[in-house]
Order: sequence, then C-alpha cells, then structure tokens
Amino acid sequence: MADEIDVLLKFYEEDWQQARQAEDQRTAITNITLIIVPTLIGFVSQQGFNVNVLPLTILLVILGIYGIVASQKLYERHCYFSDRSGLWRDKISEIHPSLEINQIRDNARQKHSKRFKRIERIRLYSLWLILHSLVALAGLILTLIILAA
Repeated sequence: MADEIDVLLKFYEEDWQQARQAEDQRTAITNITLIIVPTLIGFVSQQGFNVNVLPLTILLVILGIYGIVASQKLYERHCYFSDRSGLWRDKISEIHPSLEINQIRDNARQKHSKRFKRIERIRLYSLWLILHSLVALAGLILTLIILAA
C-alpha cells in the first residue's frame, strides 16, 4: 500500500510542479514585457511621434498580442496540470479516506470564500490579460497618433 501511495504522490508532485512552472513562465513573460514596454514608449517619446518610430509602436502591439496569447496558453497548461494533480490527490484520498484530504480542502475553500468574497470573483488570469491588452492598446494608440500626424 505504501508503494502505491508513493507512486501517486510522485505523480501528484510532478503535475503540480508543471502547473507552477506554467505560472512561473507567465510571470517571466510579463516581467520581460514590463521592462521592454516603458523603454519603447520612452524612446518613442524622445524621438517624437514620427514615421521613424512606427516600427516600435507596432512592436508594442505585437508584444501585447503575444502576451495575451502566451498568457492564455500558459493558463490552459496550468489548468491541465492542476486538474491532473487534483485527480492524483483524489485517488490518494480514496485510498486513505481517514486523512480527510478533500474535507480539509473544502473547509479551507469555504473559509477563504467568506474572507475574500468580492476579490475572489476576479480571475487572476484576467488581470494578466488586461495588462497585456493595455500594452497592445498603447501601441495601437501611438501608431494611430503617428499615422494621423
């Protein structure tokens, strides 16, 4: 029985690490974007809004769109591995019901929901998408300003 649990725990840990890795990758992409974007906007501002900086404003749009797509994909991967780890946990709970793993998780979820009623409704991935959308929007606005001048 212990060998069976060890195998399940190993799969659980592996899938949970994969889920965390997807979140870490999303954070890295966003951090890189947040370093590049102010630099590009600052350079565009210094050079003035002319056709010469148009490639930079278009790059902002591309960075924003890439961030949106990458964030969505990494969220999908996170959910996949998180769901898998949950199934391994359920199997462990099934083998050892006396551990009350699912009951403990349910109690924690209820306590958390009472404490953070409003903010809990906001999905974290939507905040990432909003951020990258703002980058794309900034690039689009700057591009339109240049084209209108």
